[in-house]
Amino acid sequence: MNRWLAVLVGVVGCVTSHGTVGVIGPSADVVGTKLLKPGVVGRSCRTRVFGVARGGDRPQLTQALGKILAEDEEGDIVLNADVRTSVLVTGVYNRHCLEVQGDLGRTVPTIAVPGPSGHAGHGAHH
Repeated sequence: MNRWLAVLVGVVGCVTSHGTVGVIGPSADVVGTKLLKPGVVGRSCRTRVFGVARGGDRPQLTQALGKILAEDEEGDIVLNADVRTSVLVTGVYNRHCLEVQGDLGRTVPTIAVPGPSGHAGHGAHH
């Protein structure tokens, strides 16, 4: 029984949600979107075995987003993204992951049509 307790004490893990982001895209001028795939997950993980890093030091947000965008060739935006991190520490094998779950979409071009001249939103004069 003490051996199992020692193993449980030696393993530490946690998951932290950093919150939801409404839109992640290449431009701040995004107006229209079309939903392609809801609830897609992209993950980037880095591990250390006996203290030696494999694949870099930290997980990368761009790698996790890239995995979501690769789900559909039309995809160029992630909506309603939830970003979470998880850490597993055993002393021998350690893993740090960054996970993004969101809705894959594509931007839809929009055209701004100006209103008739003389209309500035103040009611018409007769």
